[in-house]
Amino acid sequence: MTVRRGLQLLERDQLIVRQPNGRMQVKRIQQGAKKHLNFALLLPTLASQALEVWRTAIAQATEGLLCSVRPMLYMNWDDTVLIDAVDGFDGVFLSPFPTPPPDAIAARLRQPEHPVVVIDNDFSKYGIPSIRMFPPVYVQQLLNHLESLGHTKIGCFNTQPGDSEIHERIDQWRFWMGIHGFSGRLIDSAVPPHVSPILHAYELMNEVLSNPHREETAWFFITTPAALGAMRAILDHGLLPGRDLAICAANGEGLAPMLNPPLTALEAGDPTPFISYCLNWMSKPDQKWLGPLLMQPPEVPLIIRESTKVGAGVGIGASAC
Repeated sequence: MTVRRGLQLLERDQLIVRQPNGRMQVKRIQQGAKKHLNFALLLPTLASQALEVWRTAIAQATEGLLCSVRPMLYMNWDDTVLIDAVDGFDGVFLSPFPTPPPDAIAARLRQPEHPVVVIDNDFSKYGIPSIRMFPPVYVQQLLNHLESLGHTKIGCFNTQPGDSEIHERIDQWRFWMGIHGFSGRLIDSAVPPHVSPILHAYELMNEVLSNPHREETAWFFITTPAALGAMRAILDHGLLPGRDLAICAANGEGLAPMLNPPLTALEAGDPTPFISYCLNWMSKPDQKWLGPLLMQPPEVPLIIRESTKVGAGVGIGASAC
């Protein structure tokens, strides 16, 4: 009863407000004539270095602005944390859960009075502004690099939960391999949400390397965590990445140069200009979105490192068959 009485007093003094669903919400702060804006960064409960990169970039983009950004975790599309954040903050940066959103949730996310921007994915088909730093077509840069080294047997390896971005990267590999008439296996075994893709990649690569008839001389990894687990398995089989097998990843995620050997990968550019544009839009609730809903860079740098040395794996492929 004491708590209830306290809430009533706070509501009377307009320090908290009651939402239509009955939940209590802290009233947004006013500083003089200017409004202190509160933004949320909604992240799924999935371990990912890539998400940490986004958190840092958004924090840097808001430095010096009259606003704050609160990182929040949510479990799935039906999590009340997600709905309350969309309704309660001045704007939301959303890293989407790796399954398509229900129609009702997609409609909620595109309400103009509660601006939402999706990061690291393409939700433009739902009418939601999106920032994607890795257009899947740039996967072909990696594959062209492997071809230039003499590889014609290139496997594709994925253990990441299958959102649209993952599927599009795999489709680019399929398309490129078909055009060139090359051969290579697709290992696509996504872990359930909330399960580490690294350990599963280790187990799968152990199985691959235990097959004496394997033919791949190079492997294209959809994500760096998958490459990390597979590299450990390669070492445990007495092989060396970058010498006995060429390996590369679609997204370095800030980890690629730290691995041993350093991993050849596409590396993200600076997302700050896109984030700043979105912040300006979120700060003006009456302003319509201007420009394309999908924001992405015109090019993605390919950083060639020691994991794709000249001659790596070319000899071992023939002897393994």
